[in-house]
Amino acid sequence: MIHATYKVRLMAVILAGCAIAFGSASTFAQVSSEQVQKSIQKAIATLRASRQANGTWKDYGGYKGGITAISTLALLNAGISPNDPAIRRGVAYLKEVKDEKTYVVSLKCQVFAAADPSGKAHKVSLQQSAAWLIKTQLKTGMWGYGLSRGVTYGRGDNSNTQFALLGLHEAAKAGILVPERVWKLSRVHFFNTQLADGGWTYYYQKTTPRPGVRVGNIPSYGSMTAAGVASLYICGQRLHHGGMKAFVNGAYPSCGKYKQNVVLAKGLEWMGKNFSVKENPGRRTSWLHYYLYGIERVGMVSGMRNFGRHDWYRQGAKFLVDTQSAKGTWGSNYATYDTAFSLLFLAKGIRPVIIQKLQWKGNRSNCWNRNIHDLENFTEFLDTKLGRKTTWQTATLNLSLQDLRVSPVLFITGHEMPDFSKAERVKLKAFVESGGTILAEACCGSQEFRDGFRKLVKSKELWPEYPLKPLPSSHQVWSSHYTINDRYGLEGIEIGCRTGVFFSPNALSALWEMQDYKKGDKAWSEFAFKLGTNIAAYATGRETLANKLDLIDLPDNVDGNKPFEVPRGAVRIARLYHATGDYNADANCLLKLSALLRDEANVDVVAKERHLKTTDKALYDYPVVFMTGHNAFVLSDEEIAALKKYLDKGGFLFADSCCGRKAFDESFRKMVAKLFPEKKFQRLPKNHPIITGQLGKP
Repeated sequence: MIHATYKVRLMAVILAGCAIAFGSASTFAQVSSEQVQKSIQKAIATLRASRQANGTWKDYGGYKGGITAISTLALLNAGISPNDPAIRRGVAYLKEVKDEKTYVVSLKCQVFAAADPSGKAHKVSLQQSAAWLIKTQLKTGMWGYGLSRGVTYGRGDNSNTQFALLGLHEAAKAGILVPERVWKLSRVHFFNTQLADGGWTYYYQKTTPRPGVRVGNIPSYGSMTAAGVASLYICGQRLHHGGMKAFVNGAYPSCGKYKQNVVLAKGLEWMGKNFSVKENPGRRTSWLHYYLYGIERVGMVSGMRNFGRHDWYRQGAKFLVDTQSAKGTWGSNYATYDTAFSLLFLAKGIRPVIIQKLQWKGNRSNCWNRNIHDLENFTEFLDTKLGRKTTWQTATLNLSLQDLRVSPVLFITGHEMPDFSKAERVKLKAFVESGGTILAEACCGSQEFRDGFRKLVKSKELWPEYPLKPLPSSHQVWSSHYTINDRYGLEGIEIGCRTGVFFSPNALSALWEMQDYKKGDKAWSEFAFKLGTNIAAYATGRETLANKLDLIDLPDNVDGNKPFEVPRGAVRIARLYHATGDYNADANCLLKLSALLRDEANVDVVAKERHLKTTDKALYDYPVVFMTGHNAFVLSDEEIAALKKYLDKGGFLFADSCCGRKAFDESFRKMVAKLFPEKKFQRLPKNHPIITGQLGKP
């Protein structure tokens, strides 16, 4: 297949005698990917340099192994190989550290899981540490500081509890069995201890505060509210994974039924109202970098791009880049744990966003997000299959096109059909025509969504000229990563030389949500994960994925709304109509070409094209006609004669077999043989002016 950029350049040579790269980058960014990467590298270097002679890090307080654990975990998440000597020494040392302190043991679990992609090398150590956490959970669902002489000490608090849940979550993902009661106890604890304002504090007391009297609970504050929200997401995800799974007639009976939705919504609302990256809300600068690590955990597990109106990663990254010391450290006392927390924020948060879930307004608060763990599970399955670990996030159509294009795939799901405004439809079209891919799903096979989406794509603001149809067995999506034989009713819209819209009339998100659903010989969740992986691989072209803060170059006038006055002497190009229903295969190529030539080659081309038959007398108003398509076609004798007359009088025909399709190519060659039977249709030599760009030379 000829790459689209090459074809545009070739056409530019034909019309202007030059080949120029297309697209201009936006120059504005509050903080750049390059700045963050430099900050990450400085932090990695300072963590390496701060090791002791034995390869470990100096302990903090009485938490033996704690600083080694958090530093090793930060390096692993920053991309340092498990085989790196620093990691191997850190892991070996942690295996020697006795399980005594909740903070340390939970970090050990996370390190053992992250350093063991195979799931075998550190499984015994991971299992032992996870078993200790399970054993030391209090009846309240909390964890205290640990064990002393075999007895739990500490009344239990939200900080130790959320660390324990993080460790057990990673252990469970690595295949360690964690009893359901553990997650249930902790979920009930966080349900019951949320304060009236939606936040959490360090330790909940069952007393009623009175006006003017300082009794009861310390007010909610940032790091503990982040701990409460992240812990509820984790408990919900684990209970869903281990809970009842059913798939009845293509539908998931538990779809959209989450008891923690109201509590989570209040917690997220608190984080949005009180958001800051310069202080730990409610505690000033106390444990600021620990709080930032909490923000990252909530952002990553929830997929939330913003808390309230705040882009949590961009603002946090900007703050950390600006406040990092020359040595690469953070914190007023340059504590190693502050640097490790900050590195975890930067390194995990900047991962490429492979897919965004579109947040749209409907009759229910969760109409757009009925399965809240679907994309979390999907990106977990995707792992490094496309070259790097990826993440996901939510998005709205109020975002700029450049912000939407931070991910290659936009996921639209629901039972009811969104009622998109005209402006929102224009934005969806612009997203696709700028290189993005829409994946829409009728959640649980919803007939309302099926009918609504099929009607939507036919609207005049979208693609009335392109049909939504079942994908053929020859489509690349069936083999872009896995070989998939079950077509699952998947449909698509071919726009130009690629499928820019995929539509699944059957459930995907519910199967991702259930994570490992099987029925009979069919591993349904695994199938859905593989299908999603193939769509992502097709959408990205398996090219290197951009980081979250990387800006996407967008073609000028991609929305077709940029006014352009036609100058005198402008070149006019017509599109040649042929009766296959496919003559307009790449609807925007001439629009983009006109912008390229106008902006880069000083050649004026009329952007608004006209579609003409060869027999139309208006054809002679256009010195150049363009012809394209995917499918076979045949011109009548009358049309052949009219086209030959146009060409004999000096007209110019440029044709493109869109996507390199053989059917169009063979039909075009037969047409040329009829036009000029006495002449041979042959490949242009390398020194031809069209190839060299040196027009006017023999």
